[in-house]
Amino acid sequence: MANERHIDYRSWDIDSSTRQSVHPANRYVAISNAASTTAEDVYSIVANGGEIATNLVLNPGVEGTTVDEFVATGSARSRDTGQAAEGAASLLINPANSAAGEGFYWESPLISRSVNTQYISVQLEVRGASASGAVTLTLRDSAGTTSHGTSGSHDLTTGFVKLSATYAIPANTDAAAYRLYLVTTAQHNINFYADKIMFEIREDTAAVSTYVDGNQTGGEGPLYEWTGATNASSSIKKPSLTKIKGFQFKNQSATAADIIYVAFDQTATSGNGIPIYGGQELNVEMPLDFRGKISMIAAQNTPTLTGVIWGVAE
Repeated sequence: MANERHIDYRSWDIDSSTRQSVHPANRYVAISNAASTTAEDVYSIVANGGEIATNLVLNPGVEGTTVDEFVATGSARSRDTGQAAEGAASLLINPANSAAGEGFYWESPLISRSVNTQYISVQLEVRGASASGAVTLTLRDSAGTTSHGTSGSHDLTTGFVKLSATYAIPANTDAAAYRLYLVTTAQHNINFYADKIMFEIREDTAAVSTYVDGNQTGGEGPLYEWTGATNASSSIKKPSLTKIKGFQFKNQSATAADIIYVAFDQTATSGNGIPIYGGQELNVEMPLDFRGKISMIAAQNTPTLTGVIWGVAE
């Protein structure tokens, strides 16, 4: 029964804080949707802005020419533009065929001590020059001797396949560096390629994030960024829009009767929606505060709604 008494009505709405009110819009969504006589969402806000992630690998997509951060072990490694899971290049590993465990490793910066459990996840995509031989992705200590997590052995194929491994650092563990290894499971001389290499440390979840680098693009403005130089620094994926602050819409139909009704935080009907007649625009730049969705429905036919939604991530 909390907040359900009539005298509590003031708490039924969300009041933006001063900080939220003056926060300039830094997210946008371009819209070009054909409406119909069945209500549909123009845009739905993802809870908490969706996935937030970081990648500590400096050149994770191997798009930069410098590959010194990837250290060869029992192999020759080089940047190759013949194969790529994404972009134009990948890391080519040529095993020496002398023993198992040939490949490369990447070492993290020091992971600080924390009073909370910290979760490391590593991932990459790998393919073979042929469908022969096997490799293993492991997460180890900075000496490379203690294994903290593994993907298990993977038989190489001629298509890129994602591998991952995780490790929970116990609370109050002293600061330490960790290594990502991709090496041959058993001795072989099959070349293999690694791409989309990611190392992430977080405290909120043990889940493996979707791959991130600063070259990626999203549908809501600059969500992906390098923290420094392109293809030579860590990267982040920021949260998506969580609060609608303004919009600009146009009904592209030339027929006035092709009305599109638009509603906020509820499913649109001709009764609750704001009508946008064919050929008309509806622009609102006052500080709005909607946190659910924008819905639309057409009075007839399939007129197209175009425009942009402005907002912020809180």
